[in-house]
Amino acid sequence: MFRKKESDLPPKYILLILAIFFSSFVIDGIASNFGIYNTNNNLRFITGVLSGSSIIIIIYPVFAFQYYRDAKAEKLFKSLIKFIIYIVIIIAFIIATLLRLDFLGYFYYYFTAFSVLFTFYFINLTVLLLVPPFSKKANGLISKYLILPSILSITLSSIELFGAYWFHRIVNFI
Repeated sequence: MFRKKESDLPPKYILLILAIFFSSFVIDGIASNFGIYNTNNNLRFITGVLSGSSIIIIIYPVFAFQYYRDAKAEKLFKSLIKFIIYIVIIIAFIIATLLRLDFLGYFYYYFTAFSVLFTFYFINLTVLLLVPPFSKKANGLISKYLILPSILSITLSSIELFGAYWFHRIVNFI
C-alpha cells in the first residue's frame, strides 16, 4: 500500500474523509468538556484512533518529501480500493479492541499506548526534518541521517508529554 518515497497528499475526497475523522476527535473533546454529553472510554478510543490515523496519513508525505533525497511525487491511496482496505483495517482494529478478547490479553492496550507515543515522535521528527540541515539527505529509510533528528524528536516528545501531564494536573487541581 505505501511505497517508501511517495510524497504527495492523497486525493481531495480522501482528505475530506480524514478531516471528518480528525473533527470527530475535536468535537468529542469539546462537547464532553462543556458538558453537552458525557463521553466514555470507548468513544474516546474510537475518535482517537480515527484522528491518529488521519494525522499520520497527512504527515507521512511531508516526512517522505523532507527526509529522502529523491522523494517521488506520487499520491498515497491512488485508488479508492486501497483507501477502503485501509479503513477496513482500522475498523477491524477498533472492533477487536472493543471486544476485549481474552486470548489477546492486553496486547491492544499496549499497542495503542505505543501508537500514541509513536505519533508524538513521528510528528516531532517530521517537524525537525523541516530544518534545512536535517532535510533531503537520506537515500533509504535506515540511514545515519535519522539518528540526531530521532534523538531530538524523542526529547521533544518527552518534554511535550511531561508538560501535558503537569498541565492536566494543574487544571484538575483548580
